[in-house]
Amino acid sequence: MTKSSRAKRTGGIDRRSVLQGAAGAGAALALAARQSPSALAQATPEATPVAVATPAVNTQASGELRYQLVSADQNEIARTQDLLDRLFIPQYPNITVTVEPQPENRGEQLITSMIGGNAPDIFDTWRDDVATYDGVGQVLDVQPLVDRDFTAEAIADYFEWQWADFIMPSGIRFGLPKYVNMMALWYNRDLFEENGITPPDDTWTHDRYAEVARQLTLREGDETTRWGMFFPAYGLDRWAYKVAAFGGNLVDPADQTVAAFGEDPAIAASQWAYDLTFTDGVNAEFGLLFPGGRGGVANTASSFGQGRIAMVEDGLYPFAIAEQVRQAGSTFRWGFAPVPPGPAGRVVLGTADGFAIWAGSPNQEAAWELLKFLSSPAFQLESTRITGYLPCRYSLLDSWIDTCVTAYPELAEANLELARTAMDQGYPRNRQLFARDAEAQSLINPALEAVFLTGEEQPEYLRTVAEEVTAQQQNS
Repeated sequence: MTKSSRAKRTGGIDRRSVLQGAAGAGAALALAARQSPSALAQATPEATPVAVATPAVNTQASGELRYQLVSADQNEIARTQDLLDRLFIPQYPNITVTVEPQPENRGEQLITSMIGGNAPDIFDTWRDDVATYDGVGQVLDVQPLVDRDFTAEAIADYFEWQWADFIMPSGIRFGLPKYVNMMALWYNRDLFEENGITPPDDTWTHDRYAEVARQLTLREGDETTRWGMFFPAYGLDRWAYKVAAFGGNLVDPADQTVAAFGEDPAIAASQWAYDLTFTDGVNAEFGLLFPGGRGGVANTASSFGQGRIAMVEDGLYPFAIAEQVRQAGSTFRWGFAPVPPGPAGRVVLGTADGFAIWAGSPNQEAAWELLKFLSSPAFQLESTRITGYLPCRYSLLDSWIDTCVTAYPELAEANLELARTAMDQGYPRNRQLFARDAEAQSLINPALEAVFLTGEEQPEYLRTVAEEVTAQQQNS
């Protein structure tokens, strides 16, 4: 596609202005995926968690705790506070807990409060995010506490791959799991049927995936009215697992100071995503799909619900998707399918979303008791009823499916069993981290936006960026 034809397809859009308007879109993608709008929260009947081995507890622990959610939604804050008041406080009469919303500029404010000695005792975080705070020694290593209180049987209820991903390059265990997000393919089942396309299955490759995306893209003149797919390659954690599926690495497995994403497999993965976006025009461009410059789970699900996208490769958000399909007034059937394997096999992002303790907390024993409770089956089950997110426990998989179907009966045919299969097979994983990961992100994120958000740079540009990251990491 020539530059002139590309301009016609985008309606004359200025990609530089898109980049400016959506600056930090990759980081925003990661943050938005962890927020649960109140409009999507559903009250579902209570269920009883399956009995599992539990860690040792100390109900005599004491302290005044502050717990900061990755959310500013007052409904979610209130519901979380209510759960703790009803379920945690009666067991721990000497502990008080105040649930706090995230502030504006959360990352900056959190690290400033840590260094200033006034941070929340406990905060929601995830592996990419916590690297910033761990890098300046502000995250408590909970491994000694795990060794003290957890038996092997208690640990066995967690997903092995996720439990392992809570170990940082520094060697610390940064906290306990909160929930699992894993990448899946959302697809419009009716659209597949109408076009005589077999639903995605284990026979699909990335070539077949691209072929179907081209087939399902709909245009009226120069305007695209339906994209065949949406894969947000501009997000670091999304792009990184695609690199792995093509046989590449983000980081040299033998040296965390060496960037490996300039090698051929990583460039091939990047070219695949770039070509589908800017050459073929079948992977929705951010600026066209979100002309207001705001993406995120709700807006992506809304576009899917409106029929503007045939397939979406993103997280497992059953409540959000079902709600947005309903709000769009759509009645089409949809479902989840596994992301097709790449040349090196099936690899997807599986997150290490969790709860961490500030290293400077004056109430570390009390905070540890709350951390264990937040990650327990009892709280996990209640939290799932609010968000629909996949709990971090094997023992709750059946309850999660029942909860989802009770809230949205249409999910009975959405293939939620996909999650169990993925957990059993263990193919979700977190991205590799650099030795100084926050610094690496400062170079990589703008590069991904230049390649995949605006198309101003070609995938080959990432070879240069990889050299810059290596130099940065090795410069003491």
